[in-house]
Amino acid sequence: MWFTKQIALGLCLALLMCGGGGCVPRPLPPVSGVTLQPGRFLEGFYIAPDFAPDRVTYNLEPFTVEQARETDPGSFQALLQEELARAWEANGLKVKGPQGACRVSGAVHSVSIKGTTLRFLTGKISAELSVSGAITKEGQTVFAFSDRMQVRSPVNPGPPAPKEQELLLRQAARAFVNHLLTELLLYGPPGPEGEG
Repeated sequence: MWFTKQIALGLCLALLMCGGGGCVPRPLPPVSGVTLQPGRFLEGFYIAPDFAPDRVTYNLEPFTVEQARETDPGSFQALLQEELARAWEANGLKVKGPQGACRVSGAVHSVSIKGTTLRFLTGKISAELSVSGAITKEGQTVFAFSDRMQVRSPVNPGPPAPKEQELLLRQAARAFVNHLLTELLLYGPPGPEGEG
C-alpha cells in the first residue's frame, strides 16, 4: 500500500516536471561569437563600447526565415524587411544600401501563428517570433541581438477578420523592430565615471 502511493506520487511529480520543463523557453543560439547580456528591451544584446549608431550608414540585408508555421516565409521576410526600413528611416538612421558602412543581418529562427484551429471557439490567435542578428562594421561585430516575443490578437469571437493573420504578423515585426531600435539607440556607451 505504501509502495503504490510512493510510485503514484513519483509519477505525478515526474509529469509535473516534464510539463513545466516544456513551458520553459529554449535559449536562442549564440550570435556572431559574442556574449550577449540581458537587455532592457531585447532578450539579449551586445554593443561595442565605441559604436555610435547615429553616426554611420547602414545596409539592411533581408533576414533569413529558418522555420515558419502557418505563414509563408517569403511574405514574412518581405514584411520584416519593410518594417526594418521604415523604422530605420523614421528614427533618422541613414540607409545607403550596399554602400552602407554597417551591415545589418539576421535570422528569424521561428515565426508561427498559433490558435487558428480553435479560433472560432476562443476568439483569438497569437504570433510567436524568435530572431537574432548582428550589425557588423568592416567584419567586426559592433552590435548583436536576440529577441523572442509573442503577440496576441484581441478577443473577437466569430469568423476571422480579413487579413487578421497578416496584421498580427506585422504587429509582431513592428514590436521586434521597436525593441531593437530602442535598445540600439537608447543604450549607448557608458559615460565617464561619476556621471549619474
